[in-house]
Amino acid sequence: MVDLPSVTAVFLAGLLTILTPCCLPMLPPLLAGGVGHRLRPLGIVTGSVVSFTAAGVATGAVAGLGPDTFRLPFTVLVVGFGVVLLDDGINAAYERRASRLAGWATDLSSGLERDAHPVASGVALGLLLGVIWLPCVGPVLGAVLAAVGQTGDLVRSGTLLFVYGWGFGVPLLAVAYGGNRTVQWFESRLLAGDRPAVLRRVTGAVLVGTGVSLLFELDKLAMTFANGTV
Repeated sequence: MVDLPSVTAVFLAGLLTILTPCCLPMLPPLLAGGVGHRLRPLGIVTGSVVSFTAAGVATGAVAGLGPDTFRLPFTVLVVGFGVVLLDDGINAAYERRASRLAGWATDLSSGLERDAHPVASGVALGLLLGVIWLPCVGPVLGAVLAAVGQTGDLVRSGTLLFVYGWGFGVPLLAVAYGGNRTVQWFESRLLAGDRPAVLRRVTGAVLVGTGVSLLFELDKLAMTFANGTV
């Protein structure tokens, strides 16, 4: 079962992921290839949605082997990713190590035939985008995967990551078709002063709080009250 609060939460998580100070400055150069074909940005978003959905299905499949067994490890991951965002030193160390894997995906994407097959290469780039931007998207994406995998429900996990993917993709399309003015609008509201660090730490605190609530099974208690069985 996919409930509205979960759908809303993962969609907002997708928006938050792409609008971080780490990702936002990379959008214009990423989407510059859209001038070759007006549908290329849509191809990039489609590829990223497919990859995120596949990751959700895979997570649900693994967790489905033993939901009770995987609940604690997944909960620990949610807390861990929250700490990565919350602590400046740990975050810097994570970004250095994640950049190595991201470099491999970047090299692979650079070989795509952008001019000959602009839309198809856009889809391929979208499939790799989660890895290319691992230093930026890793903590939030990892926490979302760990959280949605709690129940071991394959369909639910895949559906929620599909929604996450579109939350991730909407700002991409806004920048692609809205131009520099859209980027400037986002930057003026998200990158001014110490807002980037504050946004990252607040996100980390939310993830830690979510992990703690999962650890004490407050989510199950909330569902019990919602269903009126208590």
